[in-house]
Amino acid sequence: MAYKSLTAADIRQAVRDITDLDAADLSDTILNLYIRDGYYRILDTEKRWSFLEYSFTFNTQSGVRAYNMAEITDEPMGQISSIVDNRGTGYRLDMIGFDMAEGTYIGSYDTASDPLFYSVWGGSIHLYPKPNNARTLTCRGYREPFDWQTEGGDVDAIPSLHFPLVYYACSRVYQQLEDSAMAQMYKSSFDEGVALAVKNSVTPNSHNPLILTHGQTTGRPTYKGWIQGLGSNRSNWGL
Repeated sequence: MAYKSLTAADIRQAVRDITDLDAADLSDTILNLYIRDGYYRILDTEKRWSFLEYSFTFNTQSGVRAYNMAEITDEPMGQISSIVDNRGTGYRLDMIGFDMAEGTYIGSYDTASDPLFYSVWGGSIHLYPKPNNARTLTCRGYREPFDWQTEGGDVDAIPSLHFPLVYYACSRVYQQLEDSAMAQMYKSSFDEGVALAVKNSVTPNSHNPLILTHGQTTGRPTYKGWIQGLGSNRSNWGL
């Protein structure tokens, strides 16, 4: 059976049903505050939630180093994890610290060429060296969550994290009512639900682990040979 998804209205109603309080006793404003608090606590338990994964492409300009993420993607990004140059066989740029990059690519050393590194600073992606032509780069990363409480729709999370928000809001309601035993019980249910969801989200898929080794192939090109061929073929590096 598939997980059941919840909206903010569903969560508010579930909390009122459990606590036996109506909208006069427990306003939407207070409930939304509790739900948002629980949601932020969930987000803080893990940096890379699968439901926040997002990919996009952007085009570089010759001689331009910095690209404002708000202008090159429709989604506000919280983290960039990979940038790939799609020319030829593809080349993945290495991430480096912004302070190291700005201390290296200065003066006569700051010449336009094929970007090899990138850093993220001030909401922009900075390429080093700065590009010497226009090219398309593919980025992967993790977007910021959308405000599902005010914009409507399901909770912006995997369904297994929806019910723990009910438990967290109930915990805060009972805390407000000075019922510490019930508050602790629902807080423990929230912690347990989040822990189980985190464990499930980081468990390898059934096809893992995937081992790429020449020992698993017979009479056909090997992964090791393919990697060695990339290094020896100058055309793969634009040379």
